Amino acid sequence: MEGFKIRLLLTVSIFLSIVNADRTVFINPYDRWQVFEGWGTSLCWWANIVGGFPDVRDKAADLVFDVNKGLGLNVIRYNIGGGDNPRHHHMRIGGDVPGFLPCRTCPYNWTSDANQRWILFAAKERGADIFEAFSNSPPYWMTNSGCSAGGQKYSDNLNSYYYDAYADYLTEVVKWYKEQGLTFRTLEPFNEPTDRFWKYFGSQEGCSYNCSAMNIIIKKVGEYLNEKGLSNKTSISAFDENKIDEEVHSERCIDNDAKSYISQYSTHTYGGTQRVQLFNSSKQDNKRLWMSEVGFHSSQSMSASINLSEAILNDMRNLKPVAWTYWQVIEHAPNGNDGNDWGLIGADFRNSTTSLDNTRLSFYGFAQYTKFIRPGYQIISSNDNDTLAALDANSKTLVLVCTNKDYISNVWDINVSMFNINISSSTAFRTSNNNETLKSLPNIWNITGGILTYRSPAQSITTWVFSLV
Repeated sequence: MEGFKIRLLLTVSIFLSIVNADRTVFINPYDRWQVFEGWGTSLCWWANIVGGFPDVRDKAADLVFDVNKGLGLNVIRYNIGGGDNPRHHHMRIGGDVPGFLPCRTCPYNWTSDANQRWILFAAKERGADIFEAFSNSPPYWMTNSGCSAGGQKYSDNLNSYYYDAYADYLTEVVKWYKEQGLTFRTLEPFNEPTDRFWKYFGSQEGCSYNCSAMNIIIKKVGEYLNEKGLSNKTSISAFDENKIDEEVHSERCIDNDAKSYISQYSTHTYGGTQRVQLFNSSKQDNKRLWMSEVGFHSSQSMSASINLSEAILNDMRNLKPVAWTYWQVIEHAPNGNDGNDWGLIGADFRNSTTSLDNTRLSFYGFAQYTKFIRPGYQIISSNDNDTLAALDANSKTLVLVCTNKDYISNVWDINVSMFNINISSSTAFRTSNNNETLKSLPNIWNITGGILTYRSPAQSITTWVFSLV
């Protein structure tokens, strides 16, 4: 009888807790989603500058790639620069990534692009293990406009006479890096190809393509990878469209022969709604799926971190990519400029001894995910749109990242009854407006009857790392 009373009181306590909670969440370990490859960043344009700053580049590499000292990003997108006409001077600071083939009759200049290359190998030394090479534009002399920023009136800009030369150029760079000890798993010939962003005398490299041209170029790049003995390790990714819906369209417009060279679909998520459709099409076509670029205005306000977190949640829960890549981890921010760029870290690109102390709250908001959901973890189901759950069977670890986007605190009841949690060796971390930057939070929760009850501060991101028995 006494035991019955205790069980009854426990049941009533749990029921009242759920009734009084502002949010109830259920974590289901049996509904398993994507096995995650990692978090990443593109190296252009920041590596083209910071890689040439000996006084700060090691610290930058630690902050971005070292999991103990920084974000621990392991997915690297390296930009094969086209190189603009040397008489042109219109690129943004850092945007003039040097190419390796400065003219049609010139030999390859492998000393070129030393700054970005330094960061590339520094990433590898700190644990990065997945590398992609991508192109924003062909060398200027292969283009119709004679400018690597884009075509006249946003027109297609790769001269059809140079289709083979372009494919040869990209694969030759991949081959050279392989000889230096670094293998690119994928090679991406395009970047936001159909959006018509790229114009003559623009501020950065870019090139527009129509579907027919992309179809031909994919096949030629694939053929050159085969001819050079690279296709056993390097395959093609496509199309890096700016918006999800455009990615879906581009995938549908190429033929099966071109698709046979592609191992990975990559999309940016600056717009579009067809996340589920893109996930389904990648699964149907048996292609790996990446979210390969997105960025947000960054600042010391927590609202920027919430925007970033909500984007991660939307993509990881609905698009279900196996990698998630932020655009510019470090950006030019003179005089501590805050909120006018997308960098998680602000730096003065005109000063070789620039401080890297301008880490925004967005940096820590991103770290709430990157430091704890690691490569090889599997994303599992939660019934709450603001919660991401990941499970690592090898280390017996459950990670929950919960975002309170509201401007008031609220009570969460998280049902973790499907797990046998070792409370004594579990930890929690939080980033918020309350001077909390990945702050360790002991004794901020209790678990009763498998229900974790937690009062979440307004505008905050909380990560739990649970040890499982």
